[in-house]
Amino acid sequence: MKNPFKKQRNHTALIALGVTGAAAAGAIAYLYLTDNGTETRNKISDSLSETIDKIGHSLKDEIKNLASAFISHKTGISKKTVKTVADHVSK
Repeated sequence: MKNPFKKQRNHTALIALGVTGAAAAGAIAYLYLTDNGTETRNKISDSLSETIDKIGHSLKDEIKNLASAFISHKTGISKKTVKTVADHVSK
């Protein structure tokens, strides 16, 4: 029978941390120490660069839309005109 007054330690989090660390170390070793890993790393890098560029462009467009709407609301100039000017200024 268990003693209800004795506190037992739960090492589940520590074990999970160790397993996660070992998996991360294995992945890093594969990516940096093998030829296939180098190719994979380059593919990941290229894909990440393209994704960041896409996000940057869409963010830039969204900011232009918000600014155009704000300026249009405050000045009475059409949003399309303000956006066209913003496109020329931002290039």
